[in-house]
Amino acid sequence: SKLGKTSLASFKSTNIHHLAKLGHCCLCQHVATVEAFPFPVDKDELCWKLVQESAVKEPGLEQVLAEVEKEQNTKGRLLDYIWGAATQVRGELIAKARLAIPTTYGLQGESLKGNALFDVLKWLIQQGKLIDSGIDTKSMTCDESKPWKNPIFLQLIKMQWWGPKGEGRHLGSDPATNPYLNAPATTLALVATAVCHSFGSYTLHQMVCYY
Repeated sequence: SKLGKTSLASFKSTNIHHLAKLGHCCLCQHVATVEAFPFPVDKDELCWKLVQESAVKEPGLEQVLAEVEKEQNTKGRLLDYIWGAATQVRGELIAKARLAIPTTYGLQGESLKGNALFDVLKWLIQQGKLIDSGIDTKSMTCDESKPWKNPIFLQLIKMQWWGPKGEGRHLGSDPATNPYLNAPATTLALVATAVCHSFGSYTLHQMVCYY
């Protein structure tokens, strides 16, 4: 099967279905708090390690995992499904960033069109100003004393992990059991990449519309 294309519904066994969901959740958390961009070459080893850790926590699942290990086709589909979590998290963040960028960075309004808009986008991207707070697109100034304090980062972190169904909220307030607390560097790297990617898409879209 193709990487990340195996669906959860393809697992007919209730136990394997449950294993797949647990492993998927574990990789979502791993990508957000430990390693934002795991190498594809490490896919099988990483996903199997995570699903093993998940199985230990629930009675009976270790035996199910032992049976899965004997069935290479099932194991391969299980690992493919779990690996898809990494793409899912990044995709969700990029979609949220695309919606947030125009208002968060003040890129709306009649005065910001055509060359004026492109000058601002060039300033934000090429000079790395998009991470700063206090951005004023009209004067192209910002507060450089507060890097990584642009509100879009906190906004995306809250939307992705701290909303009503967010895992950060679900795991509670104990740092020992909630790795999402205090926004680790991995989380910030993941969010920053989504913002940069979305800025590129936004710029290209504006160029197409303008020209």
